[in-house]
Amino acid sequence: MVVARWSLWKISSPNFLNIKMNRLIFLIAVFTMHGLSATERPTVTAHLTDTPITVDGILDEAIWQTVQPITEFVQRLPQDGGIPSEKSEMRILYDNNHLYFGFTFFDSEPEKVRATILNRGGWIHRDDKLEIALDTYLDRRNAYLFEMNPLGTQDDALISDENRPSLDEWAWDGVYISEGRVTDFGWVLEVAIPWNTLRFPSKDELTMGLAVKRYINRKNESVIWPHIGLEYTSDVYQVSQYANLTGLKNIKRGNDIKIKPFGIGGAQKQTFDDETTSDNMGNSGVDIYYGLKSNLTLNLTYNTDFAQVEADNAQINLTRFNLFYPEKREFFLTRSKLFSFGNPKQTEIFFSRRIGLNQDVSGGTRVYGQIGKTSIGGLNIHTHAENNMPATAYSALRLRTDIRDRTTIGAIVTDVSTSDSQNTVMGIDGQMRFWGSSSVNAWYSQVEDSEIDDPSVASMIRLDLKNDRYFLSTGQHRVDKDFNPALGFVQRQDMIGTGIIAGFTPRVGDGDELIRQWRFTIYARDVQNHAGIHETGVLNGGIEAILETRDKIGLKVIQNKEKLTTGFTLGNGVEIQKGNYRDRKISFSARTNQSRGVWGNVNLEKGDYFGGNKTSMSGSIGKQFSNHLTLYGSANQNIIFMSSQGEFTANVYGFTAEVALNRKWFGKAIIQYDNFSEQLQLYCRINWIHTPGSDLFIVLNQRYDLSEGKNDLYQNTQVLKLTYLFQI
Repeated sequence: MVVARWSLWKISSPNFLNIKMNRLIFLIAVFTMHGLSATERPTVTAHLTDTPITVDGILDEAIWQTVQPITEFVQRLPQDGGIPSEKSEMRILYDNNHLYFGFTFFDSEPEKVRATILNRGGWIHRDDKLEIALDTYLDRRNAYLFEMNPLGTQDDALISDENRPSLDEWAWDGVYISEGRVTDFGWVLEVAIPWNTLRFPSKDELTMGLAVKRYINRKNESVIWPHIGLEYTSDVYQVSQYANLTGLKNIKRGNDIKIKPFGIGGAQKQTFDDETTSDNMGNSGVDIYYGLKSNLTLNLTYNTDFAQVEADNAQINLTRFNLFYPEKREFFLTRSKLFSFGNPKQTEIFFSRRIGLNQDVSGGTRVYGQIGKTSIGGLNIHTHAENNMPATAYSALRLRTDIRDRTTIGAIVTDVSTSDSQNTVMGIDGQMRFWGSSSVNAWYSQVEDSEIDDPSVASMIRLDLKNDRYFLSTGQHRVDKDFNPALGFVQRQDMIGTGIIAGFTPRVGDGDELIRQWRFTIYARDVQNHAGIHETGVLNGGIEAILETRDKIGLKVIQNKEKLTTGFTLGNGVEIQKGNYRDRKISFSARTNQSRGVWGNVNLEKGDYFGGNKTSMSGSIGKQFSNHLTLYGSANQNIIFMSSQGEFTANVYGFTAEVALNRKWFGKAIIQYDNFSEQLQLYCRINWIHTPGSDLFIVLNQRYDLSEGKNDLYQNTQVLKLTYLFQI
């Protein structure tokens, strides 16, 4: 890539990148005021059944054969709009308690149907699979997603604003029944979704949005009903394009009550500064879910405990910015997307990991749901005074509503209060979607803190233009110097960031060529502080080949410029001095299809690093030995040379074993080590789903100090936790 003749600052400066966003948004609004031409949506009718349905993966109840199947599935990949290579049939029934789906998936080579995953929420994408998406409010914006393989193994998620589900949205655990069987003609799947798992309006007759997608793994082929073309990059998550599911009459969800108590026991032994403490753990608590209305839920928690939560992945910070760790606690993950506001992993106004990590949660209340076109999320959590921290109250209120087709506005308020301090944030945001998957997004927030005299502000405006062939994203992100939302996450303060990324992604294959799609990208970004000093400039370009086998190969050239007004210190004590730095790097990446018997990825990067140089090598490798055992490991190695401080390494290693006896018993073991902390962590968890929504966890968590040749076990925790879901 030729960049030497151009100044990085000229290319990535606000004068070059700062588009007149107000004019641009006005033009887009003019184009979209008329909306898209209305087209008649496909419709399927659910049939009422008085016959009890046994969900066993065999469609042997006579009523199944009385239902005319939907067979008009359309290929999405490799040929958009093409005829599927295999036939699919879908039938839908309902009664007072469940919505039923019956699928018959024909396959000309049934012995090649991939069905290997047993553990819930596992690597289902490595198998043949089915996805059911239900827009229960018919808001054309949000939906429930249910994913199953030919064995009936489940995963599920919540779709928000037509976006691909985030990791926390995949953590939603819906309660439903599914059974599948591989047959001599393909595979059959039977599904029963209880009405009390869903939220929907209180009406005598309901219409819901519906999309169904089948994935044939060995062919890298996806077929969908209704047809959602490649111009919609969100795929099956493009809720505005769903078909209509009709015929649902007199469905009464009622004011249901779910009570989920837990009991916990265990022991913990810790050694710090040659002092050893031992504690026996015994505790109990409860979560209560009460349906205030069919579309609004009140969630109460008392004495909440997270002993079964998986350990965080080890990370080494080689930058001057805060690291982001995702939320993994079920209580906060449920409908967490309702509270999202800001730029993910950069400036988030609500970040639940601020709650209860260093203090136990004594109790709290959440309200979430939808009234008409308005989504509502409310939260109030209290923590105990401990670890030299006062008792704290955390509150949040989030609202989003549709003002016209595919256009939403919203607001958020958060508050963190102690006996002698208060931090309050107020914000507004909006999104306008158009032209398939394109959108304009903007938000503004302000913090008032009892310890800071003046309010501080953060904001963003961004334009995204994208389809299957092209994409362009540009915008500006501003954060004041003292912007500190106590219930949020801020990666970088005192910044005005302006950036643009553009890409061309032509499809060149239709199933027979080596390469299915190319991806060419160029990215530029400038960050200055509020004093007008340019602190960061980035310019990079890349190319990636996506093969018909779903393997990927990529190459990227990067040029960075950093002006450090103050230095910073790495975790190993190495000091990075203030000054002006220009870094050039090149990186190579390759990733294999995870459905292979052995799969993996590798990333190699070499270039400058704050006046020195850095060689980075990272990768992972995995193998599924059977339906019951999967092993995979990862490594991230950095060799860094600083002219003033010599050479050092920054390395992280991990190994994971996943075991599944069947679809109810499975376990996971994780080993992690990094040479900055010189700590080795062993985490093991066994999970038994004894009834849907109810679990037994057995957890072992050990930490070893390996510094200075030691091999000391300084933390050892064993926990047994039992939960049971009562539905009234």
